[in-house]
Amino acid sequence: MKEKITSLFGVPAPESQTVEVREDTSSHPMIPLTKGGYIYRQEVLSDFLGWVKGAAGEDPLLITGPTGSGKSTIVEQVAAKLRQPVYTISCHDRLEATDLYGRFVVRNGAMTWVDGPVIAGLKDKSGAWIVLDEYDTMDPGTLVGLNPVFEGRRFVVPETGEIINPASSGARIICTGNTAGMGDLAGEYLATKRQNVATMGRFAVMEVGYPLPQDEEKVMAAHRPDLPEVVRKGMVEVANLVRQQYEAGEMPVIFCTRSLVRWAHLAMFFRKKKGVNYLIHALNRAIGFKYEPVVREALCQITQRVFGQDAMRIT
Repeated sequence: MKEKITSLFGVPAPESQTVEVREDTSSHPMIPLTKGGYIYRQEVLSDFLGWVKGAAGEDPLLITGPTGSGKSTIVEQVAAKLRQPVYTISCHDRLEATDLYGRFVVRNGAMTWVDGPVIAGLKDKSGAWIVLDEYDTMDPGTLVGLNPVFEGRRFVVPETGEIINPASSGARIICTGNTAGMGDLAGEYLATKRQNVATMGRFAVMEVGYPLPQDEEKVMAAHRPDLPEVVRKGMVEVANLVRQQYEAGEMPVIFCTRSLVRWAHLAMFFRKKKGVNYLIHALNRAIGFKYEPVVREALCQITQRVFGQDAMRIT
């Protein structure tokens, strides 16, 4: 069933632009749930739907960007709208091929083969998306073992002799991570690893950054419509000033959209708490207590500069 992009996702698009919404998977258990208040960002959505529609052929997709910028969420929320089944694997450095492909387990006294999430996704006849979340934390050798899957080539499961044809079901692969597979030279994401260059060459790539201020304000308004507009705008300004200082190497704080929304929730919760400055009280509990006192003081000073003395008064 074809639906107009503008009506389905709530973004500006020509009336002629449509996308296929599946009808054959409406009861599939692996379709993600729609997240209330989610705002689709036009440029990010455009890049992702381009891949969905085959702009990069059948190549898998790598989505890279800073923490909390919405890499995994764009996949889940588009899939929810399109009724697209998704198999998500949370990656880590101890993940092995057996965790991905499957293994023998003992059941009722007998050895039984159990498909791992990659094999299960490839065999799903509805044509699933298989997402390797935080893929760059994996051992490079383990990721190399997935090359046949990335390329859509047939391969044999050694333990069972079963022949798997990734192309037979229409399954597609997505990797998400904080790096583009070349390692983390800045030391921001300590668990990430430099991946095999040949493996990474198999991917189309899109980058997801933090939203523009006006988009981030929409996100916050969707989550906390009761938050006064002046406070919402000030919070977004604080977050962007902190990000600028982070990029300049002047502050270690990574102020993601997730933390910003958390600040909004906490501010509304503590806004009537007596004897405290509710903005600072909420800010520390949203992000400040993760850092040293000198950093928390710097966050406080930026907040005071943005909101001014009146908004910063003790209640």
